[in-house]
Amino acid sequence: MFQSNLTLPAGISLEIEYPRWEQLMPHQQEVIRDPHKFKVLVWHRRARKTTTALTELVKQALYRVGAYWIIFPTYGEAKDAVWRDPDMLFRIIPKEIISRTNESELIVYFKNGSYIQLKGADDPDALRGAGPKGIVFDEFGKVKYEAWEIVEKIVRANDGWAWFIGTPVGKNHLYDLYELGQNGEDDEWKSWLLKSSVSGIIPADQLEKSRRTSSQAHFNQEWECEFLEGEGQVFRGVREVAKAIPLGPLPGHEYVMGVDLAKERDYTAITVYDRETNKQVFQDRFQKFEWPFQKAKMISISRHYNKAVIVIDATGLGSPIVDDLARSGLAIQPVKFTSTSKKALIEKLSIWIERRLIAILPIEESLKEFDNFGYTIGPTGIIRYGAPEGRDLHDDIVISHALSIHELQEHLKDPTIKELSLIKREYQKRFLQQSYENSDEFDTEQWGA
Repeated sequence: MFQSNLTLPAGISLEIEYPRWEQLMPHQQEVIRDPHKFKVLVWHRRARKTTTALTELVKQALYRVGAYWIIFPTYGEAKDAVWRDPDMLFRIIPKEIISRTNESELIVYFKNGSYIQLKGADDPDALRGAGPKGIVFDEFGKVKYEAWEIVEKIVRANDGWAWFIGTPVGKNHLYDLYELGQNGEDDEWKSWLLKSSVSGIIPADQLEKSRRTSSQAHFNQEWECEFLEGEGQVFRGVREVAKAIPLGPLPGHEYVMGVDLAKERDYTAITVYDRETNKQVFQDRFQKFEWPFQKAKMISISRHYNKAVIVIDATGLGSPIVDDLARSGLAIQPVKFTSTSKKALIEKLSIWIERRLIAILPIEESLKEFDNFGYTIGPTGIIRYGAPEGRDLHDDIVISHALSIHELQEHLKDPTIKELSLIKREYQKRFLQQSYENSDEFDTEQWGA
């Protein structure tokens, strides 16, 4: 246990024992005791990465007088995650060693002359000029790599050290430094990886609940610390749920209609789900029609399905179209796409397909879209969902499904999607044809029925 003698203003010597090893878990103790200069911690969420790093900063600040930094992707994250959280900075630093604090600059001054400062990597150039002896990069996968390139020279000039902590965000610079610490070729570097299935920190029942409400890729990244490739497939088990059949409206049933409006070369796609069964009953897709025609078609389909709620993409040029459509007297639910809202919509659809909470129509063009719909992970960990770029592929059907699912409720318990007999399937086909025999706007041939 490290002991430090501090001189108080009255000249009284105070002996501080730090850290308190009995308060640290084995994986924390192992890293803190390790002598390597550069350490990379790839631990799952809530594995106490930041707590461990702050403990190391305090220990080093007591041992060697100087400046010590903890750098987050942004200044705001630093303030929220460490300064304002009562379980973080001011719980970890013993009160008796603090001489003063400066909230405007996020600095804690120690009585021995050291200080710890929180910083953001928003502007890496702002990190030049100072001389920290130790640095922690928190959520390093989301930090601009330029920040480390700038401060590395400062750390080495001061015979200092650096930690890089975080959870995977694709195979970016966090992955590169993790690999550097694993291969053993550089004696300055060492890295650790801690999965939730191994640590025992998160109760198994809570992990299972998270698994049920997360896509498999997201769960593996956040909890199992998998470095996902730069791109991958989003939907699994689509064909297992592609067992619905087209149906007309049933008395007393409520329906929801997802609409992805055409943009440039894309299609307008419409899907209709029965709220009572969470099964798709209708789909249409068309291209290069003027807005009055599209509007009339949407209104007709909605009214046909017992005035189905229309969940529609209201992003950009879609906003005035939504306003126009709302004047029809139907229930309109506009959805504006942002990186966050689209991620939530797509991940809910992916989870519901994996859990077989819905049934979709077995339409070939739909299955093709689901197969090709993927994600890409940018260098800062931002996930982009959509059809692959540079190929003649679309994602409008998938988006229309996601908009529909947005308004469905998980009211089915362990649903079983049953195959229909050929006789019943033929009966349902004839029923649908009769329902639409006098309408030019509905065509069962589009389903390949």
